[in-house]
Amino acid sequence: MVKKQTKIKITSSSKGVTLKKGKGLDRNSILVWLFAVTGITAICFFPMLSNGFTNWDDDVYVIRNELLRGPDWQGIFSREVVGNYHPITILTLAINYKLTGLDVSSYLYFNYFLHLINTMLVFKFIYEISNKKVKVAFLTALVFGIHPMHVESVSWISERKDVLYTFFFLLSLIKYWQYLQTGKKINYRVCFLFFLLSLLSKPAAIVLPLVLLLLDYWKNGSINRKVVIAKIPFLLFSLLFAIITLKIQSATAIVKLDSYPLWSRPLFASYAIMIYILRFFIPYPLSAFHPFPKTDNLPWPYILSPFLITGLFIFVWYKKRNRVIVFGSLFFLINLLLVSHIVSIGSSVVSERYTYVPYIGIAFILSMWLSQIRGRLYWLAPSLITIVFGYITVMRIPIWKDSSSLWTNVINRYPDAPLPRTSRANYNITLANDPAHSNEAMALYQQALDDCNAALMNKPDDEQGLSNRQNIYLNLLKDSLAFVDAEKLIRLNPGNKAGYYTRGVVYHRAHQPDKALADLNKCLSLDATIDWGFSYRAFILFNSFKKYAEALSDYNRAIELSPQANHYLNRSYCYYYLGDKINAKRDAQTAVAMGAYLPDEYKKAIGL
Repeated sequence: MVKKQTKIKITSSSKGVTLKKGKGLDRNSILVWLFAVTGITAICFFPMLSNGFTNWDDDVYVIRNELLRGPDWQGIFSREVVGNYHPITILTLAINYKLTGLDVSSYLYFNYFLHLINTMLVFKFIYEISNKKVKVAFLTALVFGIHPMHVESVSWISERKDVLYTFFFLLSLIKYWQYLQTGKKINYRVCFLFFLLSLLSKPAAIVLPLVLLLLDYWKNGSINRKVVIAKIPFLLFSLLFAIITLKIQSATAIVKLDSYPLWSRPLFASYAIMIYILRFFIPYPLSAFHPFPKTDNLPWPYILSPFLITGLFIFVWYKKRNRVIVFGSLFFLINLLLVSHIVSIGSSVVSERYTYVPYIGIAFILSMWLSQIRGRLYWLAPSLITIVFGYITVMRIPIWKDSSSLWTNVINRYPDAPLPRTSRANYNITLANDPAHSNEAMALYQQALDDCNAALMNKPDDEQGLSNRQNIYLNLLKDSLAFVDAEKLIRLNPGNKAGYYTRGVVYHRAHQPDKALADLNKCLSLDATIDWGFSYRAFILFNSFKKYAEALSDYNRAIELSPQANHYLNRSYCYYYLGDKINAKRDAQTAVAMGAYLPDEYKKAIGL
């Protein structure tokens, strides 16, 4: 029989917080709490298994990622993807690709179960550091498991890096706490190993040494020179990965230092922290994208936020003798350090996925306070959290079903922001180009054109808006309009591959194959990973120059990048004109199996 626990008291002293407890629960009782929080999380996130890919990085991480095919082991561990060096993350996506190809199911199941495991690890971690307070562990894990702000990290396939790095991050923290409790060096070494794996999953793990110091503080009430020296190996690897990440992202993800005035950065940082705290308690409204405001007319919340954050810091300082408040607050802030906008990253002032780990700190403070409530009154908190947060999470998950639902939701929140407009336009263009949607192609092109025009009205030099619009004009055979947008793109950014591609297509249609070929060569020199670039250059080489061998080489590369029916069919023609009917027939059969139409005359010519 389980004995009743005595009341937990949190008291302040010169040495910090003293936790008093009675006898702990038996193993079976602990498992009941653990399975309860895992079960609630599993139910709330179950709808995500019906979702699909979106065009927000999923195309780069999975659909067009040639590293997954094979897989390319050397490339996985030597190349960055979307501005990040995270080979373990890419390795798990390669496993998914090996299992189900481009069937989305295995990708979603992997994220789903990894989040459930992370929820259990949060329970384990908090149970250990709270002196085995099962109520504290349960409530903290519950908030972590079903918080609506975490839907983005779990339901978005491209955020595999978030749930994966957190998995190793939590294991590292658990092993370090065990090292502090037992003094066994094996726990320290395993902690370091998990730290490396976390770094290789997402660079956000570079803050882990600071969290380890925080655990030293939590246990001992202070940090001395000895424990800092013990973190030197961790700090050195954090520095290494920080340098690697800055070098990669300086040309991609990090917003240029001159994009916003220097004085605005503290305002963005304080505003983001304020919103993250507010959204912990009131997760509404939510959006996958929150654009930066114009600095010439900052809204009042940005102006007031530094005062609120300063007040928060004063409160924490005033409560510095209370280790619960200090530990939880610093856990929250340390894990937000890299996305604090002192060096701005990305194009969103607030990103819900950034709260995945930091919210553990706030949830811990809340849970420690609520755990002192005795009797049935305690259950009011987890009941309300389950009902309210669970409902919002279940309602939020379908937003990530596809690109249309995702970007429509963002547009409803920010109708003037260019990025969601151009992203939805890109999705509608893709649908319009799909033969399965041929009956609605014109309507889809018009919707995409409307979105591009809306984006360009608010930002006339938006590259993605121009790129999408020129694509629409090409498909509608409005070559003169496409040419104007392509020329503007090239003037704005001489390194924009889409401008050269479009101009090349227009030149070819205008019977200027030499200029067309020059532009396609330039396009592919800027990016050698686009199948459509190789495909169109092959088309020019085949039809205008009769260079069948060179066209064959380009189609080979296009198929490596994206094995599509049209690529196989066109390569079949190359083989045929080169006198290789065996391979021509083989590729024609593959193309037909993938849904391509084969003219009767060509069937007869290759003996099909």
